[in-house]
Amino acid sequence: MEESLNQLLRRIEEINVKVAAKNRDVIAVGSFQALIDRESELTWLNYAVPVEHLGRSSEEEEVIVELREVFRERDRTLRFEFIQSLYPTLPEILEQAGLNLEARHPMLLCTPADFQPNHALGVQVRLLDASEETNTSSYLSVRNQCFYEDLAADEPPTLKEIAELSEQIQAGQSRCALAYLNGIPAGVGVTMPMMGVCELAGVATLPTLRRQGVAKTLCSFLIKDHFEGGGDLVWLSAGNAIAQATYESIGFRVVGSRLNYIDAIVINSKANIERFV
Repeated sequence: MEESLNQLLRRIEEINVKVAAKNRDVIAVGSFQALIDRESELTWLNYAVPVEHLGRSSEEEEVIVELREVFRERDRTLRFEFIQSLYPTLPEILEQAGLNLEARHPMLLCTPADFQPNHALGVQVRLLDASEETNTSSYLSVRNQCFYEDLAADEPPTLKEIAELSEQIQAGQSRCALAYLNGIPAGVGVTMPMMGVCELAGVATLPTLRRQGVAKTLCSFLIKDHFEGGGDLVWLSAGNAIAQATYESIGFRVVGSRLNYIDAIVINSKANIERFV
């Protein structure tokens, strides 16, 4: 059973790296790949991942020195993201190299057999179409209000943001959903499908409209969409205990932890990863 789970987790990691690489520069350094966002310096968009079995600690520490330089040359902060059970020796190596544990998130999986959809009264969900600029704009407005604290509530998304998201939807890289509560845009979420697997991410509900089933309904919609399209697995990282309980209520189960390590403690109000329930 343990071996089967590890194989499943490796499959997820391999696909996750391929998805992330679509919009990033990929630089191979030893046992790792650096995934550098071409546009943004936000810490949570730039990170390194292990892609091979690790060597001796002394060898990997030298590689980390190289990675640190790769990130510095691009004005990025060195970060790592990985599944703890697949690389159990990596935390000690990173700490010896001067990195700090930034976050430990429960990793959860959902299969068609486990899925328990939920639909709250008054909540409607729509899948974005690349040609519908109004819905795309509403999606971005909700997303920005939830994740970017320094933006004014009435500040509209830029034309560049709308164009970039429309391109991602058109290319099939992202399936974005916008939830309405009694006709008011209330929540957002996205899946990034590839080879039957997808990550459920970017789930957020406007603070004034939480605790009314928006998140559960939105997640259920996106999960159902993935399974009906032939997918067999959805995964995510829960940002807090409330989020975890929400996910577990619709069929997710905890299978391990995803760890984030960072070169220094970076406080960035724009990097508020998950605040949605």
